[in-house]
Amino acid sequence: MEIFTRAINSMNAKELLESYAQGDRDFSKRSLMGLILTGANLSGSNFIESDLEEITLDIANLEDVELNLANLLRANLSGSILIQANLNGTVLEQASLIGANLSEAFLIEADLSEAVLVETNFSNAFLTSANLTRSRLCRANLTNAFLTGACLNGADLRGANLTGADLSRANLTGANLAGADLSRANLTNAKLNWANLANAKLIGADLTGTYLSTLKSIEGTDFTDARNAPNSVEIVNIVNIEESTPEEN
Repeated sequence: MEIFTRAINSMNAKELLESYAQGDRDFSKRSLMGLILTGANLSGSNFIESDLEEITLDIANLEDVELNLANLLRANLSGSILIQANLNGTVLEQASLIGANLSEAFLIEADLSEAVLVETNFSNAFLTSANLTRSRLCRANLTNAFLTGACLNGADLRGANLTGADLSRANLTGANLAGADLSRANLTNAKLNWANLANAKLIGADLTGTYLSTLKSIEGTDFTDARNAPNSVEIVNIVNIEESTPEEN
């Protein structure tokens, strides 16, 4: 029954674009798997609960689209505009959003595990309780983003801008934050077990209740004016742990 339902609601790329040009904006619960829509303008469309697995929507205009609960597994949205888009509960596992603009977008409880998010703009985005496990967020813009309770286990955040971000209760176990800017970030009760903070900036950050005793590296880390930053004795202990950690092959 499910296969039949998806089949009668399927559309090809030509049908979708023609329907949009005629004023249709409701493409919810459709099967759009694997379509190639590079550069398409689909702003304001409704794709709620649609199956867009492995769809190609790079450099597309997806501003204000409704994509909540949609399946975007392994989709390509690199360079696309998703400003204020709704992706709450959306599956974006292993998706590519390199250089995409998701500023002020809603990604509450979205699954972005192992997604490629290099230089993606998440400024002022809502990522509360999102799954970003092992995602690649190098040089991503997460300024003032809401990441409360988000899972960032093993995420690559090298050079990311997290200025003013809310990371309270976030899980950053094993994350690589080397060179990241966490100035004025809220890290209250966040987990940083075995995280790499080498050369990171935590100027004015709130580290109340943050677990720091097993950090992987704090070489060159700037804790200036940080609240509840580790004292000199604690830093020595962290360095000793770092030096005693076996080197990875």
